[in-house]
Amino acid sequence: MTPVDDSFNSQIELWAARQLADYDAHQPGSLFAEGVLLNVAEGYALQSAVAELRNRRGERVIGYKVGCTSPKIREQLKIDHCITGRLYDTEQHSTGAVLLRKNFANLAIEGELAVELSREPMADNFSSDDLPPCIARVFPVIELHNLVIRGEQPSAGELIAHNAIHAGLVAGSGVRPEEDIGEPSLAIFANDQLLDSCEGPALIHTISSSLKWLSEIVQSRGNRLRAGQIILTGSILNLFPIEENCNIRVEAPPFGQVEVEFDA
Repeated sequence: MTPVDDSFNSQIELWAARQLADYDAHQPGSLFAEGVLLNVAEGYALQSAVAELRNRRGERVIGYKVGCTSPKIREQLKIDHCITGRLYDTEQHSTGAVLLRKNFANLAIEGELAVELSREPMADNFSSDDLPPCIARVFPVIELHNLVIRGEQPSAGELIAHNAIHAGLVAGSGVRPEEDIGEPSLAIFANDQLLDSCEGPALIHTISSSLKWLSEIVQSRGNRLRAGQIILTGSILNLFPIEENCNIRVEAPPFGQVEVEFDA
């Protein structure tokens, strides 16, 4: 990763405080509307600085998300590589939650699979068609996003600085992985109407490839994945804006289902 320069380091604490204040006010990223441009390394540096501020006020990082894993999402967000963000304990919701749209900025959702780690995935065989053995359970999630890009052009630096536009998740209970999980599938419904679906080995491949990529990225920063962490492994399907009150449900046999009610 390219090091950030001294001029950026002199700005980062001020920018991080502003980013967090904007986020808390549900108006993320005002500094990017003023022409601030960041490269990938600078975006991650700013994301880390915000994470430190959140840690100081009592929030805890419980895992990571992997974003921009699919061609559909990359086309929507105009980015050509994976990115990662942090998950916070204060933004976790159980299936059946009722959430207010006003608490988000241009709310959008993804339906995907997440995993809880049983250990660090150091020696796992990620080329296998099976789930890696470092996984304690697999569960469906509805990932919540602030779909806001303020720069004149979409950029990876801004997207990363916004914590990969992550704004929380709603989680199902999930299941422990078995050797033969059959033919997995995932479908997203809004008010019982199908929005999109996928099935087959791509779902398992996304879990394995995301874990491999994330493990290498985290290690390159001097950290490691560990037991108990939650990893959002990325969506194969589109990112869906939520523009009105509705019920969203994700069905992902054999891993279960999850739903959320959005109100004004």
